[in-house]
Amino acid sequence: MRFIHLLLSILWVNISLNAQNLYNELFDQSGGITNGYGSWGSYDYVREPGLDVSGKGTITFYHPDTNAMPRPTIFYISGWGQTYASYERFFKYVASLGYNLVNIYNENPGNIHQSYQNSLDMMDLAVSTYGQWIDTSRVALMGHSYGGGSTIWLGTHIFDPNGRNWGANGRFIMTFAPWLSFLVTDNDLRNYPPGVKLLILQSYDDWHLGTDRYNTDPRATRAVYELINIPDADKDYITVFSDTVTAHQYTYNGYTFFYQANHRFCYTDLIDGRYDPYDRLDVYGPNRLFHALADLVFENNPAARNIALGNGSSEQKNMGMLPDLAVTDYYVTVRPDTMFLYRCAEDRPGTWGDPDIWKLQAYCDDANGDGVIDNLSTEKSFLNQVRLYPNPASEFTIIDPGFQNEYHYTLFDLNGNEILHGHARTSHMIMLKNLPAGVYQIGIRIKDQQRYFRLVKK
Repeated sequence: MRFIHLLLSILWVNISLNAQNLYNELFDQSGGITNGYGSWGSYDYVREPGLDVSGKGTITFYHPDTNAMPRPTIFYISGWGQTYASYERFFKYVASLGYNLVNIYNENPGNIHQSYQNSLDMMDLAVSTYGQWIDTSRVALMGHSYGGGSTIWLGTHIFDPNGRNWGANGRFIMTFAPWLSFLVTDNDLRNYPPGVKLLILQSYDDWHLGTDRYNTDPRATRAVYELINIPDADKDYITVFSDTVTAHQYTYNGYTFFYQANHRFCYTDLIDGRYDPYDRLDVYGPNRLFHALADLVFENNPAARNIALGNGSSEQKNMGMLPDLAVTDYYVTVRPDTMFLYRCAEDRPGTWGDPDIWKLQAYCDDANGDGVIDNLSTEKSFLNQVRLYPNPASEFTIIDPGFQNEYHYTLFDLNGNEILHGHARTSHMIMLKNLPAGVYQIGIRIKDQQRYFRLVKK
Protein backbone atom coordinates (compact mmCIF):
# COMPACT_ATOMS: atom_id res chain seq x y z
CA MET A 1 0.00 0.00 0.00
CA ARG A 2 2.87 2.38 0.86
CA PHE A 3 4.39 1.63 -2.58
CA ILE A 4 1.10 2.48 -4.30
CA HIS A 5 0.85 5.77 -2.38
CA LEU A 6 4.44 6.60 -3.33
CA LEU A 7 3.77 5.74 -6.98
CA LEU A 8 0.64 7.92 -7.05
CA SER A 9 2.58 10.78 -5.49
CA ILE A 10 5.28 10.50 -8.15
CA LEU A 11 2.67 10.38 -10.90
CA TRP A 12 0.91 13.45 -9.44
CA VAL A 13 4.17 15.41 -9.28
CA ASN A 14 4.96 14.49 -12.89
CA ILE A 15 1.47 15.46 -14.06
CA SER A 16 1.76 18.79 -12.23
CA LEU A 17 5.18 19.55 -13.67
CA ASN A 18 4.11 18.53 -17.17
CA ALA A 19 1.05 20.76 -16.94
CA GLN A 20 3.19 23.65 -15.76
CA ASN A 21 5.65 23.15 -18.61
CA LEU A 22 2.93 22.75 -21.21
CA TYR A 23 1.35 26.09 -20.42
CA ASN A 24 4.64 27.92 -20.16
CA GLU A 25 5.03 27.43 -23.91
CA LEU A 26 2.78 28.87 -26.57
CA PHE A 27 1.39 26.76 -29.37
CA ASP A 28 3.12 29.00 -31.90
CA GLN A 29 6.49 28.25 -30.23
CA SER A 30 7.20 31.96 -29.82
CA GLY A 31 8.06 31.57 -26.14
CA GLY A 32 5.79 34.35 -25.00
CA ILE A 33 7.18 36.46 -22.13
CA THR A 34 9.91 34.79 -20.09
CA ASN A 35 10.24 37.33 -17.26
CA GLY A 36 8.42 40.33 -15.86
CA TYR A 37 4.74 41.06 -16.37
CA GLY A 38 3.10 38.42 -18.52
CA SER A 39 5.49 35.62 -17.55
CA TRP A 40 4.23 32.56 -15.72
CA GLY A 41 4.56 32.37 -11.94
CA SER A 42 6.18 29.64 -9.87
CA TYR A 43 3.01 27.82 -8.75
CA ASP A 44 1.23 24.96 -10.43
CA TYR A 45 -2.56 24.98 -10.29
CA VAL A 46 -5.28 22.90 -8.67
CA ARG A 47 -8.79 22.84 -10.09
CA GLU A 48 -11.28 21.76 -7.47
CA PRO A 49 -14.28 19.63 -8.52
CA GLY A 50 -17.00 21.91 -9.86
CA LEU A 51 -20.00 22.89 -7.75
CA ASP A 52 -23.23 22.39 -9.70
CA VAL A 53 -25.82 24.81 -8.33
CA SER A 54 -29.26 23.65 -9.36
CA GLY A 55 -31.09 26.13 -11.58
CA LYS A 56 -28.22 28.63 -11.50
CA GLY A 57 -25.00 27.27 -12.96
CA THR A 58 -21.59 25.93 -12.06
CA ILE A 59 -18.72 27.18 -9.92
CA THR A 60 -15.16 26.14 -10.78
CA PHE A 61 -12.39 27.04 -8.36
CA TYR A 62 -8.67 27.32 -9.21
CA HIS A 63 -5.94 27.95 -6.67
CA PRO A 64 -2.15 27.60 -6.39
CA ASP A 65 -0.81 24.15 -5.59
CA THR A 66 0.19 25.03 -2.05
CA ASN A 67 -1.18 25.06 1.49
CA ALA A 68 -4.55 26.70 2.09
CA MET A 69 -4.35 30.31 3.22
CA PRO A 70 -6.36 33.44 2.37
CA ARG A 71 -5.20 34.82 -0.97
CA PRO A 72 -6.36 37.58 -3.32
CA THR A 73 -9.21 36.19 -5.41
CA ILE A 74 -10.56 36.89 -8.88
CA PHE A 75 -14.23 36.23 -9.61
CA TYR A 76 -14.53 35.57 -13.34
CA ILE A 77 -17.94 35.60 -15.06
CA SER A 78 -17.97 33.45 -18.20
CA GLY A 79 -19.34 34.57 -21.53
CA TRP A 80 -22.66 33.34 -22.85
CA GLY A 81 -22.57 29.54 -22.97
CA GLN A 82 -18.80 29.33 -22.36
CA THR A 83 -17.68 26.86 -19.71
CA TYR A 84 -14.44 27.03 -17.76
CA ALA A 85 -12.63 25.02 -20.47
CA SER A 86 -12.80 28.00 -22.85
CA TYR A 87 -10.66 30.13 -20.54
CA GLU A 88 -8.66 27.51 -18.70
CA ARG A 89 -5.22 28.58 -19.90
CA PHE A 90 -5.82 32.03 -18.47
CA PHE A 91 -7.16 30.57 -15.22
CA LYS A 92 -4.06 28.41 -14.84
CA TYR A 93 -1.93 31.46 -15.50
CA VAL A 94 -3.67 33.36 -12.68
CA ALA A 95 -3.10 30.47 -10.26
CA SER A 96 0.58 30.28 -11.27
CA LEU A 97 1.00 33.82 -9.93
CA GLY A 98 -0.33 32.80 -6.51
CA TYR A 99 -3.92 34.05 -6.86
CA ASN A 100 -7.25 32.24 -6.65
CA LEU A 101 -9.83 32.30 -9.41
CA VAL A 102 -13.53 31.48 -9.07
CA ASN A 103 -15.21 30.93 -12.44
CA ILE A 104 -18.98 31.52 -12.53
CA TYR A 105 -20.93 29.86 -15.33
CA ASN A 106 -24.62 30.78 -15.73
CA GLU A 107 -27.06 28.21 -17.07
CA ASN A 108 -29.46 30.81 -18.47
CA PRO A 109 -27.71 34.12 -19.21
CA GLY A 110 -30.63 35.26 -21.39
CA ASN A 111 -32.73 36.02 -18.31
CA ILE A 112 -30.67 39.00 -17.25
CA HIS A 113 -32.37 39.82 -13.96
CA GLN A 114 -32.09 36.22 -12.82
CA SER A 115 -28.64 35.45 -14.19
CA TYR A 116 -27.03 38.55 -12.67
CA GLN A 117 -28.50 37.60 -9.28
CA ASN A 118 -27.42 33.99 -9.84
CA SER A 119 -23.83 35.16 -10.31
CA LEU A 120 -23.98 37.10 -7.06
CA ASP A 121 -25.46 34.13 -5.20
CA MET A 122 -22.80 31.76 -6.56
CA MET A 123 -20.05 34.18 -5.53
CA ASP A 124 -21.42 34.14 -1.98
CA LEU A 125 -21.55 30.34 -2.11
CA ALA A 126 -17.94 30.16 -3.29
CA VAL A 127 -16.80 32.31 -0.37
CA SER A 128 -18.62 30.10 2.14
CA THR A 129 -17.33 26.91 0.49
CA TYR A 130 -13.70 27.89 -0.08
CA GLY A 131 -13.38 30.38 2.78
CA GLN A 132 -10.01 29.04 3.92
CA TRP A 133 -8.55 30.14 0.56
CA ILE A 134 -10.33 33.42 -0.18
CA ASP A 135 -9.19 36.78 1.15
CA THR A 136 -12.33 38.89 0.63
CA SER A 137 -10.38 42.05 1.46
CA ARG A 138 -8.50 41.71 -1.88
CA VAL A 139 -10.95 40.93 -4.68
CA ALA A 140 -11.22 41.50 -8.42
CA LEU A 141 -14.09 41.09 -10.88
CA MET A 142 -13.29 39.86 -14.37
CA GLY A 143 -15.42 38.61 -17.23
CA HIS A 144 -15.79 38.12 -20.95
CA SER A 145 -18.60 39.28 -23.25
CA TYR A 146 -21.90 38.79 -21.35
CA GLY A 147 -19.85 38.21 -18.20
CA GLY A 148 -17.72 41.30 -18.80
CA GLY A 149 -20.81 43.49 -19.00
CA SER A 150 -22.22 42.01 -15.79
CA THR A 151 -19.16 42.94 -13.72
CA ILE A 152 -20.31 46.57 -13.41
CA TRP A 153 -23.61 45.59 -11.74
CA LEU A 154 -21.88 42.98 -9.59
CA GLY A 155 -19.35 45.57 -8.45
CA THR A 156 -22.10 47.80 -7.06
CA HIS A 157 -23.02 44.91 -4.74
CA ILE A 158 -19.78 43.24 -3.68
CA PHE A 159 -17.76 46.46 -3.31
CA ASP A 160 -20.49 48.40 -1.46
CA PRO A 161 -18.86 49.72 1.74
CA ASN A 162 -22.24 49.42 3.51
CA GLY A 163 -22.73 45.84 2.32
CA ARG A 164 -20.25 43.04 1.60
CA ASN A 165 -17.38 45.53 1.22
CA TRP A 166 -15.18 42.96 -0.50
CA GLY A 167 -11.88 44.34 -1.72
CA ALA A 168 -11.48 46.85 1.10
CA ASN A 169 -7.69 46.39 0.81
CA GLY A 170 -7.61 46.19 -3.00
CA ARG A 171 -10.30 45.92 -5.73
CA PHE A 172 -10.42 46.14 -9.50
CA ILE A 173 -12.56 45.26 -12.51
CA MET A 174 -11.07 43.99 -15.78
CA THR A 175 -13.27 43.00 -18.71
CA PHE A 176 -12.65 41.39 -22.11
CA ALA A 177 -14.84 42.42 -25.08
CA PRO A 178 -17.70 43.34 -22.71
CA TRP A 179 -21.35 43.16 -23.75
CA LEU A 180 -23.95 45.66 -22.53
CA SER A 181 -23.86 46.36 -18.79
CA PHE A 182 -27.52 45.69 -18.05
CA LEU A 183 -29.49 46.80 -14.95
CA VAL A 184 -26.99 49.57 -14.12
CA THR A 185 -28.37 53.11 -13.86
CA ASP A 186 -26.58 56.42 -14.28
CA ASN A 187 -27.08 56.99 -10.55
CA ASP A 188 -25.35 53.67 -9.79
CA LEU A 189 -22.35 54.76 -11.85
CA ARG A 190 -22.15 58.28 -10.41
CA ASN A 191 -22.18 56.79 -6.90
CA TYR A 192 -19.98 53.78 -7.57
CA PRO A 193 -18.18 52.22 -4.58
CA PRO A 194 -14.82 53.92 -3.96
CA GLY A 195 -11.34 52.58 -4.60
CA VAL A 196 -12.10 50.53 -7.74
CA LYS A 197 -9.57 50.39 -10.58
CA LEU A 198 -11.04 49.68 -14.03
CA LEU A 199 -9.45 48.20 -17.16
CA ILE A 200 -11.55 47.52 -20.26
CA LEU A 201 -10.02 45.45 -23.07
CA GLN A 202 -11.94 45.80 -26.31
CA SER A 203 -11.00 43.72 -29.36
CA TYR A 204 -11.10 45.75 -32.56
CA ASP A 205 -12.04 42.92 -34.95
CA ASP A 206 -14.97 41.97 -32.73
CA TRP A 207 -17.20 40.42 -35.37
CA HIS A 208 -20.14 38.18 -34.58
CA LEU A 209 -19.45 34.70 -35.89
CA GLY A 210 -21.69 33.80 -38.82
CA THR A 211 -22.80 37.37 -39.55
CA ASP A 212 -21.38 40.41 -41.35
CA ARG A 213 -21.72 42.59 -38.27
CA TYR A 214 -19.66 43.27 -35.17
CA ASN A 215 -20.78 42.48 -31.64
CA THR A 216 -21.41 45.20 -29.07
CA ASP A 217 -21.32 48.85 -30.05
CA PRO A 218 -18.37 50.29 -28.06
CA ARG A 219 -20.44 53.40 -27.34
CA ALA A 220 -22.37 51.25 -24.85
CA THR A 221 -19.19 50.51 -22.92
CA ARG A 222 -18.08 54.10 -23.33
CA ALA A 223 -21.29 55.37 -21.70
CA VAL A 224 -20.48 53.22 -18.67
CA TYR A 225 -16.82 54.22 -18.76
CA GLU A 226 -17.49 57.97 -18.82
CA LEU A 227 -20.33 58.00 -16.29
CA ILE A 228 -18.63 55.83 -13.67
CA ASN A 229 -17.02 57.92 -10.93
CA ILE A 230 -13.57 56.39 -11.16
CA PRO A 231 -10.77 58.95 -11.67
CA ASP A 232 -9.08 58.92 -15.09
CA ALA A 233 -5.81 57.94 -13.40
CA ASP A 234 -7.45 54.73 -12.15
CA LYS A 235 -9.07 53.52 -15.37
CA ASP A 236 -8.07 52.82 -18.97
CA TYR A 237 -9.99 51.84 -22.10
CA ILE A 238 -7.75 49.67 -24.26
CA THR A 239 -8.25 48.40 -27.80
CA VAL A 240 -6.38 45.29 -28.97
CA PHE A 241 -5.72 44.90 -32.70
CA SER A 242 -5.21 41.82 -34.84
CA ASP A 243 -1.89 41.29 -36.60
CA THR A 244 -2.21 40.26 -40.24
CA VAL A 245 1.45 40.62 -41.20
CA THR A 246 2.18 37.54 -43.29
CA ALA A 247 5.62 37.10 -41.78
CA HIS A 248 4.05 36.71 -38.33
CA GLN A 249 1.64 33.90 -39.16
CA TYR A 250 2.29 30.46 -37.72
CA THR A 251 1.12 26.88 -38.15
CA TYR A 252 -0.44 24.67 -35.49
CA ASN A 253 -1.91 21.20 -36.10
CA GLY A 254 -1.76 21.78 -39.84
CA TYR A 255 -3.68 25.08 -39.75
CA THR A 256 -2.26 28.53 -40.42
CA PHE A 257 -3.09 31.21 -37.85
CA PHE A 258 -2.73 34.94 -37.47
CA TYR A 259 -2.82 36.68 -34.10
CA GLN A 260 -6.52 37.46 -34.20
CA ALA A 261 -8.15 39.99 -31.84
CA ASN A 262 -11.69 38.86 -32.50
CA HIS A 263 -14.45 38.62 -29.91
CA ARG A 264 -12.75 35.50 -28.56
CA PHE A 265 -9.13 36.61 -28.52
CA CYS A 266 -8.75 35.98 -24.80
CA TYR A 267 -9.42 32.26 -24.82
CA THR A 268 -9.05 29.07 -26.78
CA ASP A 269 -12.19 27.89 -28.52
CA LEU A 270 -13.47 25.95 -31.50
CA ILE A 271 -13.49 28.22 -34.54
CA ASP A 272 -14.71 26.75 -37.83
CA GLY A 273 -14.24 23.26 -36.43
CA ARG A 274 -10.72 23.74 -35.10
CA TYR A 275 -9.14 25.18 -31.98
CA ASP A 276 -7.87 28.72 -32.15
CA PRO A 277 -4.69 28.34 -30.08
CA TYR A 278 -3.48 30.27 -27.08
CA ASP A 279 -0.82 32.54 -28.56
CA ARG A 280 1.34 35.62 -28.15
CA LEU A 281 -1.66 37.96 -28.46
CA ASP A 282 -3.20 36.43 -25.33
CA VAL A 283 0.05 36.77 -23.42
CA TYR A 284 0.80 40.38 -24.36
CA GLY A 285 -2.85 41.42 -24.08
CA PRO A 286 -4.81 39.94 -21.14
CA ASN A 287 -2.01 38.16 -19.28
CA ARG A 288 0.52 40.98 -19.13
CA LEU A 289 -2.00 43.68 -18.22
CA PHE A 290 -3.70 41.49 -15.62
CA HIS A 291 -0.36 40.64 -14.03
CA ALA A 292 0.56 44.31 -13.70
CA LEU A 293 -2.89 45.33 -12.45
CA ALA A 294 -2.91 42.60 -9.80
CA ASP A 295 0.59 43.64 -8.71
CA LEU A 296 -0.54 47.26 -8.42
CA VAL A 297 -3.79 46.56 -6.56
CA PHE A 298 -3.06 43.43 -4.51
CA GLU A 299 0.66 43.89 -3.83
CA ASN A 300 0.65 47.72 -3.68
CA ASN A 301 3.53 47.95 -6.13
CA PRO A 302 3.46 51.47 -7.64
CA ALA A 303 5.93 50.45 -10.36
CA ALA A 304 3.15 48.35 -11.95
CA ARG A 305 0.96 51.37 -12.69
CA ASN A 306 2.86 52.39 -15.82
CA ILE A 307 1.78 49.16 -17.52
CA ALA A 308 -1.53 48.42 -15.78
CA LEU A 309 -2.95 51.95 -15.94
CA GLY A 310 -0.31 53.78 -17.92
CA ASN A 311 -2.74 56.11 -19.74
CA GLY A 312 -1.07 55.26 -23.05
CA SER A 313 2.55 55.02 -21.89
CA SER A 314 4.93 53.37 -24.33
CA GLU A 315 5.53 50.54 -21.84
CA GLN A 316 1.81 49.87 -21.60
CA LYS A 317 1.11 49.96 -25.34
CA ASN A 318 4.12 48.04 -26.62
CA MET A 319 3.23 44.48 -27.66
CA GLY A 320 6.56 43.45 -29.17
CA MET A 321 6.12 42.44 -32.80
CA LEU A 322 2.33 42.83 -32.51
CA PRO A 323 0.46 46.10 -33.17
CA ASP A 324 0.52 48.51 -30.25
CA LEU A 325 -2.46 48.72 -27.94
CA ALA A 326 -4.61 51.84 -28.35
CA VAL A 327 -5.24 53.45 -24.97
CA THR A 328 -7.63 56.32 -24.34
CA ASP A 329 -10.00 57.68 -21.73
CA TYR A 330 -12.37 58.88 -24.48
CA TYR A 331 -12.95 56.12 -26.98
CA VAL A 332 -14.20 57.10 -30.43
CA THR A 333 -16.21 54.62 -32.51
CA VAL A 334 -15.13 54.61 -36.14
CA ARG A 335 -17.95 52.42 -37.44
CA PRO A 336 -21.61 53.35 -37.94
CA ASP A 337 -24.00 51.87 -35.40
CA THR A 338 -25.72 49.82 -38.12
CA MET A 339 -22.58 47.65 -38.20
CA PHE A 340 -23.20 46.37 -34.66
CA LEU A 341 -25.40 43.46 -33.67
CA TYR A 342 -26.07 44.96 -30.23
CA ARG A 343 -26.30 48.73 -30.53
CA CYS A 344 -25.88 51.28 -27.78
CA ALA A 345 -29.15 52.98 -28.77
CA GLU A 346 -31.00 49.66 -28.86
CA ASP A 347 -34.22 49.64 -30.86
CA ARG A 348 -35.48 46.35 -29.41
CA PRO A 349 -35.09 46.79 -25.63
CA GLY A 350 -37.56 44.04 -24.76
CA THR A 351 -35.41 41.31 -26.28
CA TRP A 352 -33.48 40.58 -23.08
CA GLY A 353 -36.29 40.17 -20.59
CA ASP A 354 -38.08 43.48 -19.94
CA PRO A 355 -38.44 46.91 -21.58
CA ASP A 356 -35.96 48.80 -19.40
CA ILE A 357 -33.21 46.23 -18.88
CA TRP A 358 -30.65 48.36 -20.78
CA LYS A 359 -31.02 51.44 -18.61
CA LEU A 360 -28.36 53.68 -20.21
CA GLN A 361 -29.94 54.11 -23.64
CA ALA A 362 -30.43 57.81 -22.94
CA TYR A 363 -26.63 58.13 -22.91
CA CYS A 364 -26.16 56.61 -26.35
CA ASP A 365 -27.32 59.41 -28.65
CA ASP A 366 -24.95 60.07 -31.56
CA ALA A 367 -27.04 62.06 -34.02
CA ASN A 368 -24.24 62.86 -36.47
CA GLY A 369 -22.60 59.41 -36.30
CA ASP A 370 -19.18 60.76 -35.32
CA GLY A 371 -18.67 58.24 -32.53
CA VAL A 372 -19.14 60.89 -29.84
CA ILE A 373 -22.05 60.47 -27.45
CA ASP A 374 -23.94 63.73 -27.80
CA ASN A 375 -25.22 64.21 -24.26
CA LEU A 376 -22.02 63.49 -22.38
CA SER A 377 -19.49 66.23 -21.66
CA THR A 378 -18.85 68.35 -24.76
CA GLU A 379 -15.32 69.04 -23.57
CA LYS A 380 -14.53 65.37 -24.06
CA SER A 381 -15.34 65.70 -27.75
CA PHE A 382 -12.62 68.30 -28.44
CA LEU A 383 -10.07 65.75 -29.59
CA ASN A 384 -12.57 64.12 -31.89
CA GLN A 385 -12.36 67.24 -34.07
CA VAL A 386 -8.61 66.90 -34.67
CA ARG A 387 -7.46 66.11 -38.23
CA LEU A 388 -3.99 65.12 -39.40
CA TYR A 389 -3.11 65.78 -43.05
CA PRO A 390 -1.51 64.91 -45.36
CA ASN A 391 -1.25 61.33 -44.14
CA PRO A 392 0.66 59.49 -45.57
CA ALA A 393 3.11 62.35 -45.84
CA SER A 394 6.62 62.89 -47.13
CA GLU A 395 7.87 66.36 -46.09
CA PHE A 396 5.35 67.58 -43.49
CA THR A 397 2.02 66.94 -41.85
CA ILE A 398 -0.40 69.44 -40.35
CA ILE A 399 -2.28 69.14 -37.06
CA ASP A 400 -5.64 70.86 -37.53
CA PRO A 401 -7.28 70.91 -34.07
CA GLY A 402 -10.66 72.29 -35.09
CA PHE A 403 -10.79 74.37 -31.91
CA GLN A 404 -9.06 77.36 -30.31
CA ASN A 405 -7.53 76.03 -27.12
CA GLU A 406 -3.97 75.16 -26.16
CA TYR A 407 -3.00 71.57 -26.93
CA HIS A 408 0.26 69.61 -26.61
CA TYR A 409 1.64 67.29 -29.27
CA THR A 410 4.32 64.58 -29.20
CA LEU A 411 5.77 62.58 -32.10
CA PHE A 412 6.86 58.99 -31.29
CA ASP A 413 8.42 56.18 -33.27
CA LEU A 414 6.84 52.72 -33.01
CA ASN A 415 9.15 51.79 -30.14
CA GLY A 416 7.65 54.61 -28.08
CA ASN A 417 10.74 56.84 -28.33
CA GLU A 418 9.90 60.53 -28.30
CA ILE A 419 11.16 62.39 -31.38
CA LEU A 420 9.79 65.86 -30.73
CA HIS A 421 7.09 67.64 -28.76
CA GLY A 422 5.57 71.09 -28.45
CA HIS A 423 2.33 72.99 -27.98
CA ALA A 424 0.06 75.21 -30.07
CA ARG A 425 -3.42 76.77 -30.15
CA THR A 426 -4.23 76.56 -33.85
CA SER A 427 -3.07 74.54 -36.87
CA HIS A 428 0.56 73.47 -36.63
CA MET A 429 2.97 72.02 -39.21
CA ILE A 430 5.41 69.22 -38.26
CA MET A 431 8.40 68.77 -40.58
CA LEU A 432 9.12 65.15 -41.52
CA LYS A 433 11.63 65.29 -44.37
CA ASN A 434 14.61 64.34 -42.17
CA LEU A 435 12.87 61.28 -40.70
CA PRO A 436 13.26 57.77 -42.15
CA ALA A 437 10.27 56.35 -43.96
CA GLY A 438 8.03 54.29 -41.69
CA VAL A 439 5.13 54.41 -39.25
CA TYR A 440 4.97 56.93 -36.40
CA GLN A 441 2.46 58.07 -33.79
CA ILE A 442 1.41 61.58 -32.89
CA GLY A 443 -0.17 62.09 -29.46
CA ILE A 444 -2.43 65.12 -28.96
CA ARG A 445 -3.32 66.18 -25.42
CA ILE A 446 -5.67 68.87 -24.10
CA LYS A 447 -6.23 69.11 -20.35
CA ASP A 448 -6.89 65.53 -19.23
CA GLN A 449 -7.69 64.19 -22.70
CA GLN A 450 -5.30 62.37 -25.00
CA ARG A 451 -5.62 60.88 -28.46
CA TYR A 452 -3.12 59.11 -30.75
CA PHE A 453 -2.88 59.24 -34.53
CA ARG A 454 -1.05 56.81 -36.77
CA LEU A 455 1.21 58.65 -39.21
CA VAL A 456 2.87 57.09 -42.24
CA LYS A 457 6.07 58.78 -43.48
CA LYS A 458 6.70 58.00 -47.16
